Amino acid sequence: MLIDDIIHSVCSALGDVPEHRNTAKGNLRYSLKSCLGMAYSMFMLKDPSLAYYQHEYPNRAENIKRVFGLEDIPQDTSMRETLDGVDYTHLEDVFKPCLDILRREEIFEQRLVLGGYLAYSSDGTGYYCSGKKNCKHCLTKTLKNGETLYHHQLLASVNVHPKEKEVFPIAVAPIMNEDGCEKNDCELNASKRLLPQVRRMLPDYKLLGLFDALYANGPHIKTLKSEEMSYIIGIKSGHVQEYIKDLKSIDGLTKKVWESKGRRCVAAYHNKITLNMQHPDIEVNYFEYTETDLKTGVVKFYSSWITDIEINQENIDELVVVARTRWKIENETFNTLKNQGYHLEHNYGHGKYNLATNFAILTFLAFLTDQIAQYLDTFFQKAWKAQGSKKALWIKVRAIFDLLPVASMKAIYKFISENRKIDIPLLE
Repeated sequence: MLIDDIIHSVCSALGDVPEHRNTAKGNLRYSLKSCLGMAYSMFMLKDPSLAYYQHEYPNRAENIKRVFGLEDIPQDTSMRETLDGVDYTHLEDVFKPCLDILRREEIFEQRLVLGGYLAYSSDGTGYYCSGKKNCKHCLTKTLKNGETLYHHQLLASVNVHPKEKEVFPIAVAPIMNEDGCEKNDCELNASKRLLPQVRRMLPDYKLLGLFDALYANGPHIKTLKSEEMSYIIGIKSGHVQEYIKDLKSIDGLTKKVWESKGRRCVAAYHNKITLNMQHPDIEVNYFEYTETDLKTGVVKFYSSWITDIEINQENIDELVVVARTRWKIENETFNTLKNQGYHLEHNYGHGKYNLATNFAILTFLAFLTDQIAQYLDTFFQKAWKAQGSKKALWIKVRAIFDLLPVASMKAIYKFISENRKIDIPLLE
């Protein structure tokens, strides 16, 4: 599987996004596919700004058309205005062709955990912040000095695996205010929109959601069960913890103890505990994990979780490992998007309606493309190794894309991996 196959699948799906402009008036100089494809290609090339993309367009126009299949490239104003009006929910299905590639290549089957679950981690992150520019969807925060801060956030779900560094975004849901809202939208509300989307993207799998303690509540667990999803959720306080405290006083937890890399590892658990008095119909299973330095006796790690998976001596080790995999959405996803060349928090344009949100979704789409290529495309892997870092790779790709005629992204990665040189006259 080559990256160009993935790119072509994405661009084809972008062509299926419904037109929102008034086509009856005619005179639509640029197609919606061209506007969406332009933004996608910009994030695939890791351009630091829309102005940079437009500045380099004369040097790379033919390459853009060949690699991304675009007939023409809009001016930045046309692209911004067009994307601003696109309903972000229409971009949800664009993730599916990429996920279908992973399904066809049986990659998901290689990433199952706990005897057959496909795990995903969900969390929120910010992607826009300003003290001036705002829209009706902006979340607001009043600072101590009385000024108002306007910002955008989203909730993302990504497939994770304890032994794999690649993560595969499944779906994203903006955390955004709608008309008539008197208070800010929140992660929990966004999750109600996101979970059905995750299920729709992966209808044939036993899904296991990994969440932090914010989600240890009855309504969220009921939503998960309605979508036929299992869960591992961090827990810090509440009825379950009080019950566990009483159990610990009589040594009532079942334990498993082992040593690893100079540490004493203790996993303790108990099945069938009522979540709380507000939801007595929900029973959860509790487990915790502690790592202690054998030499100093200092606790190096401790955390606790609830799950609907029955816990026993055979699966407790893997439950702990999978639960700790939740943090991959922070490290391998959000940190990469913000610090490894994707510029997620950079302001490419805010717009009046959906521009900032649609840019963020397309950034995740470009990231998904690269993650699949990183997993499957040997030319991508060799080029990355040759450059030593992702940032160095993106710089090299842009340099070649801007200076040389290329037929495909494969050609660029092959050129880099083989350390090829161009014999040109000395410039004087």
